[in-house]
Amino acid sequence: MSSQEAAAIPATLPKKAILMVAGEASADLHGSFVVKRLKEADPDLFIFGIGGPLMEAEGFVPIVKSSEISVMGLTEVLMALPRIFRAARRLLAAADLYRPQAAILLDLPDFNLRLAQRLRRRRIPIFYYISPQVWAWRKGRIKKIRRLVDKMLVILPFEEKLYKDYGVPVEFVGHPLVEEQTALPGQAAARRELKLPEAAKVVALLPGSRKSEIARHLERLLAAARLLTERHGHLTFVIPVAAPELKEPISAMLAAYKELDVRLIDGAAQSAVLASDAAAVCSGTATLQTALLGCPLVVFYRLSALSFFFLSHLVDVKAISLVNLIAGRNLVKELIQNDFTPEALADELSTLLYDETKRNTLKNELLHLKNLLGEHKASYTVAAQLKPYITSPGPRPLEERSQNE
Repeated sequence: MSSQEAAAIPATLPKKAILMVAGEASADLHGSFVVKRLKEADPDLFIFGIGGPLMEAEGFVPIVKSSEISVMGLTEVLMALPRIFRAARRLLAAADLYRPQAAILLDLPDFNLRLAQRLRRRRIPIFYYISPQVWAWRKGRIKKIRRLVDKMLVILPFEEKLYKDYGVPVEFVGHPLVEEQTALPGQAAARRELKLPEAAKVVALLPGSRKSEIARHLERLLAAARLLTERHGHLTFVIPVAAPELKEPISAMLAAYKELDVRLIDGAAQSAVLASDAAAVCSGTATLQTALLGCPLVVFYRLSALSFFFLSHLVDVKAISLVNLIAGRNLVKELIQNDFTPEALADELSTLLYDETKRNTLKNELLHLKNLLGEHKASYTVAAQLKPYITSPGPRPLEERSQNE
């Protein structure tokens, strides 16, 4: 633990505490809004657990940094297991010390469902915000969730019915991105903010928020950028850097593409997308964020060969991007695994940049996605669920469960 983290630990045990777990960049963003709402309601509330810099900025105390457990893919997870187990032990030791009134677990199902088992033994009420993708694969986890979780707080409309059908307490709280994307500047203002040429064609490249994703994706993105430049002349490319530790590996890869006009943007992914005419986006929350900003996009993803082999036999969905899943059809192009080539990516980006008919049609269709997600303010709803647990000090016992669990 760093001296800065140690300084944030209270000298005396807090009367009221909430445990939160947000294991990667998008969960850190969504979690930061929840931390803010909880702190607004009770500035003395001690909120601790696993999180990132955005949650810390709102007053969260990290026992474990989210970057310590953020990995993707079967082989990558196996290699990181010792580190993940150590993180879980540190978190549980903190839970025993601070005796939180409740826990909020965000996504990260393999880690969080194991953690939930141990938290239930400690009689800590568990809220699960941002559901595992049980509708895509390993649907059997719903039975485990029903046994371990007090309430699911889901962000996709179709998830609420799924859980209700299985008898799981659930509430649709709205998608956090709808709340987070407010008072947006226009494209011209975003370009001025980022010091980008106002008249240029600008393409956002979002390789992912993990080092493993940078390693698998960025080379192909830059090769596609080179092809686009050869075909169409000068283009400006922007790469939002999701975390400080990613800047060095990104810069190292850029050394081989000095002829390209590539700008690295520290954070500010939203501004980078707003400033762009089209975007290539790593599958994940960033695809929906880009779509809600109205930027035409193509989605890509690559796993290690072993991870892809296993997942391709387990996943039962026709699309992987949130944009297509919510729309219920293939609204945007997906380039997955071997389909993700520089040539294919350059072809699709060319269409999004220069085919005005397709470009305008897609932009209009993206406008309708927000309507499908409603106008809920997710962080307020999540914080309201916790209010009964933090209105009085001391651990609150769980309600009686049936003898069948």
